[in-house]
Amino acid sequence: MESETTSHRGPLARYFSKHLEDIFVLFILVSVTLSHLFFHFQLSLLNLYYIPIMLAGYLLGKRLAILYAFFIVLLVWGLILSNEEAYLAFKGQFGFNTDLTLWGGFLILAGWAGSLSENLKEELRTSNLLREELAKDKENLKILNKRLVTVNRKLEEKVEKRTQELEQSNEELKKLSWTDPLTQLFNRRSCEERFKNEIARFKRTKEPFCIILGDLDHFKSINDTYGHNAGDYVLIEVANTLKEYSRKTDMVFRWGGEEFLFLLTGTGIGGGTVIGEKIRTKIEEKIFTYEQQTLPITMSLGISVYKDGQAMEDCIKEADANLYSAKQAGRNRLHPTQAPS
Repeated sequence: MESETTSHRGPLARYFSKHLEDIFVLFILVSVTLSHLFFHFQLSLLNLYYIPIMLAGYLLGKRLAILYAFFIVLLVWGLILSNEEAYLAFKGQFGFNTDLTLWGGFLILAGWAGSLSENLKEELRTSNLLREELAKDKENLKILNKRLVTVNRKLEEKVEKRTQELEQSNEELKKLSWTDPLTQLFNRRSCEERFKNEIARFKRTKEPFCIILGDLDHFKSINDTYGHNAGDYVLIEVANTLKEYSRKTDMVFRWGGEEFLFLLTGTGIGGGTVIGEKIRTKIEEKIFTYEQQTLPITMSLGISVYKDGQAMEDCIKEADANLYSAKQAGRNRLHPTQAPS
């Protein structure tokens, strides 16, 4: 409302409104100077009416008061220096005395002190504003630091979670790369890795280990007669039986198709024969039923014991040859046979 009223005033009214203090100080200075020039007052060294002028100069600190005081001082000293007789005559006629010089000096000092006071006040206001802004900045910085700590914590949690997910994914990928998807047994690739580990262990401990290579009898006829789904069912059930009746230290692999390989750690030919015969018997005794059809399933097995310096392929070839011998001898048997000692 006030801004609308001011906007409707004329330029002169706006000027007077804006410079009211300056006009007030100018009026006091001019009136006091004229009074001093044309009226003679018999008072003390500094007339009493100079006091409000100095206070006004100090409190306001206006440049106008300082310039006016300079003008008065220069006028007095100009008269004194240029023509002392004229100054004395002027002094005698109007009662003009050197009090004006002192008054002007005090007014200059008062105006300067007022200006300095205003400057100091402005500096203090600026300093306070800067302190307030600094306090706000510090508070904002604290808030930002808290947010940064929160963000970093969340980022660390996400990184940790992502790392765990990646490790889990890597484990799953590793498991998938080492596991047969149908039977969930170790696959041929993982068998080669484990076999190398067993060879390294054998070189350190000289503790024997052996392998058994087993093959399902007449498996092709199962697929041809009952379909591949029936064949998958048989492979899964056989794998479960092998895992169930194997020792915890033994490793069972799907070698390929209907072939399975057993890696028996810390076991010689005697212990291997016992384990192989046990597995053969369990598969023979198990009843495989698919779509209300009983499937006759048996397994032939060949065993070999690892020999020092022997390659993995040679050890497996030996087991494969014994497996072939078991097939030729009528299937559903383990070769070579040897009673446990």
